[in-house]
Amino acid sequence: MSGSKIRWKRVRDTIIWMSLLAGISALLFYSVQRKSHAIVKTLVVSIEGDEKKGHLISEKEVMQILTLAAGKTITTSNISTLNLRLLEAKLNKDKRIERADLYFDSKSRLNVRIVQKKPVMRVIDEAGLEYYLDENAKQVPIAKGIGVRVPVVTGIRDTFNSKMFLTNTPSKLKEIFNIMKYISQDEFLSALIEQAYVESDSVGDIVLIPKIGREKLIFGDDRDMVEKFTKLKIFYRDGMPKLGWSRYKTLNLKYANQVSGMLANPETAFNNKPALRDSLQAALITITNNRESIHH
Repeated sequence: MSGSKIRWKRVRDTIIWMSLLAGISALLFYSVQRKSHAIVKTLVVSIEGDEKKGHLISEKEVMQILTLAAGKTITTSNISTLNLRLLEAKLNKDKRIERADLYFDSKSRLNVRIVQKKPVMRVIDEAGLEYYLDENAKQVPIAKGIGVRVPVVTGIRDTFNSKMFLTNTPSKLKEIFNIMKYISQDEFLSALIEQAYVESDSVGDIVLIPKIGREKLIFGDDRDMVEKFTKLKIFYRDGMPKLGWSRYKTLNLKYANQVSGMLANPETAFNNKPALRDSLQAALITITNNRESIHH
């Protein structure tokens, strides 16, 4: 093949490729222009979380925040007039939201994905203030008519301050938060405990209230927490069916190396003998040998 023919072939190929690129660019430009002038067809809100526990924020509230931030109705607006970064920033300022992501899809729908914060407890303090504490010890407000199902904590005399969780200063709120966070991360315990409170006396023991049975669990403080919960799980899974679900008025877990109980009906006998601390402790010693039953 001569040199002139080779050069002509290269010129022809270049023209073809340039024409193709120009055509693709024109189509993209047209598509972008058409898209930017399109009207938002609908707003799709997705709130991540456990449906059984409920939500901190509703779809209606999300739409209201977006409408106020945009200064107009979203679903009658041109896509080009909406600043998604601004709208995301407004949502992320809400203390109930961990993260918000907004994007348009091919059908001109504005998708709003909300990751809400994860409360571990609902606090009702001595001053009557109510709020959640999430897994990062951040205060989360409670909205009227909506909420998540987490253990309720009462008897707190400490005023919430985010800095208290960063220091070694003693605090009942900090102690009970540590306990409730541990409970929230354990499937068995989170299904068991529904309430907690701080005793009003000078000692201020932390008391847990289970969903089943009628006993209260005197936990004390957050020291030796893992060992205390280990014994509690052993007792509920293996000991309680043998000793009776309504037999005890209180179970004392303050000391990690023992569990003692107070009978609901002291006159009732267990195997014709009073079921006092020794019988409870003996049962625990027996069932502790089968620790595998508490492993996940």
